[in-house]
Amino acid sequence: MKRLFPQNLKKGDTIGILCVSGDIKDYKRIEKAKEYFEKQGFRVVISKNCGDRINYLCGDDNTRAKALNDFFKDDSIDAIIAARGGYGAIRILDKIDYLSIKQHPKIFCGYSDITALMLMIYKKTGLVTYNAPMAYSDFGSEISQYSEKSFFDSLTKNSNEIIIDEPLVYYEGVTSGILWGGNLSTIQSLCGQNFIPEEKFIFVTEDINEPVYKIDKMFTQLLNIPQFRNNLTGVVLGDFSGIDNESYFNDFFNSLAQNLKIPVIGGLKFGHCKDMQTFPLGVEVMLDTNLCKMFFKL
Repeated sequence: MKRLFPQNLKKGDTIGILCVSGDIKDYKRIEKAKEYFEKQGFRVVISKNCGDRINYLCGDDNTRAKALNDFFKDDSIDAIIAARGGYGAIRILDKIDYLSIKQHPKIFCGYSDITALMLMIYKKTGLVTYNAPMAYSDFGSEISQYSEKSFFDSLTKNSNEIIIDEPLVYYEGVTSGILWGGNLSTIQSLCGQNFIPEEKFIFVTEDINEPVYKIDKMFTQLLNIPQFRNNLTGVVLGDFSGIDNESYFNDFFNSLAQNLKIPVIGGLKFGHCKDMQTFPLGVEVMLDTNLCKMFFKL
């Protein structure tokens, strides 16, 4: 499949804040995110369903899918930033107009539950998406300088490397493949879908408040899929805050690394954390655990 690269973000562009998963409990944070981007020199539109609520979702499935499809079809919108994660993305995967996304490629950003959309969009269209802070969750709260700088460096420039700031190497080496992954429990929820890349990939992943045995279970389930195991060339771990036992966690990944005999490294700043790196998914990279960096092959 041909890989699609969205155009870089530039001042004057229109950003669409998309509510497509969990409900918005405090709309003032959406307004704060809008004001933030306007002060940075962007125009902002907000999906009409941001004020909707059905239990824990920001509207019914058809409404949320329509919000996503409409934003991609609208050529006046240059970039889409998810408002928040939570839950709900997997409920609309069969309602997404993937052909329209392919015909109107643009920046699409998020993390957590939005992982499901990013991975399926890449699988169906080849569009490179971005693991990045979100409007309600991050820009509508207190975005850190680290996260802010990484966000704009990644979306407005052609950054050529990712630094793993606090490295913990489980298995040394140099490897390459597309950078692919996201929130681990969301990726597990995709099992049963055709979502795994056909090409070799470096799996980048994170999660929050999961006990180690569940992390073990989720990795094991993915590795039991031949296409996942055969195409996996490396593992990069992000933030796994809220684990129940750090010793068990390190034992698991030491054991996994020895079993797979591929580069495995932790310490990338991404996930449910204050300081977060923005980076593209679907782009070819080289991982070097000795340098603790990933280099883009653009």
